[in-house]
Amino acid sequence: MTLDGTTTPAPSMVRTSAWLQLGVVLVLVAAVYHRTAETLWTTWTTNDNYSHGPLVPLAALGLVWLDRARLARLDARPDARGLALLLVACTLQILGMRADVFALEGWSIVVMVYGLVWTFLGVAFVRALAFPIGFLAFMLTFPPFVINTLSFALKEVTVRISTHVAEWLGVSLQRSGMVIVLESGEFRVENPCSGLRSLLTLLATGALFAYLLPGGLVRRLLLFLAAVPIAMAANAVRITWLLVVGHYEGVEKAHRLHDASGYLVYALALGGLFALRAVLLPKRREAAA
Repeated sequence: MTLDGTTTPAPSMVRTSAWLQLGVVLVLVAAVYHRTAETLWTTWTTNDNYSHGPLVPLAALGLVWLDRARLARLDARPDARGLALLLVACTLQILGMRADVFALEGWSIVVMVYGLVWTFLGVAFVRALAFPIGFLAFMLTFPPFVINTLSFALKEVTVRISTHVAEWLGVSLQRSGMVIVLESGEFRVENPCSGLRSLLTLLATGALFAYLLPGGLVRRLLLFLAAVPIAMAANAVRITWLLVVGHYEGVEKAHRLHDASGYLVYALALGGLFALRAVLLPKRREAAA
């Protein structure tokens, strides 16, 4: 009992009330987003461009776990201003469902997580968890017209570079759009060969590397943005290699190597990202300063 005669709730009652509130919130979130979650999972497991999707929330949880000591020192201060973000999230969800634009539903999840953290934990937690929550954006999908536009642009640039390099290496070829004709047959560069899958995956990896990189913002931004040219260069190496194999060993053999070469693209790109990270790491004196 306090000095003014009022009774202070027991700690066990406070904890029980908090858990009940959390349970109600989780039930409501599940009711709102179960359809979105099912569609996301189906996309991740059926569309190669988003096959990295399931790893993104796991990586975000890993970042939270790594920062658990700092988070434990923060004071939870619920803030009603977070309700505005919850309203925005619900609006995006409704618009996405009504307009049949799934990308809006996906972004609604990210905004909802920010809003829940702000509402129930406060601004300090929003700042501390800003990157792990924002990282969830890499698990989302793009509208089909965006994917088609990106795929075509990537194919155009990659094929142009690959054919020039292949010719420099002695390959005799003729190009007509996305069809490359060799003496032993022809290659048709389809959307899966655009390098978009490796680009999206490498962008997520680059963002993770940049966040964990010691040093200033410029270094981190450079490492993240470098994922784009690195992924494109790796895919150009892949197509050039297939053209060289097709020229000297025959198109049939090159086609047999096509699927396996996809793993080569990501391995090369990831190696390039590791190499750049090593270059950008601050020196010991600089880090100590």
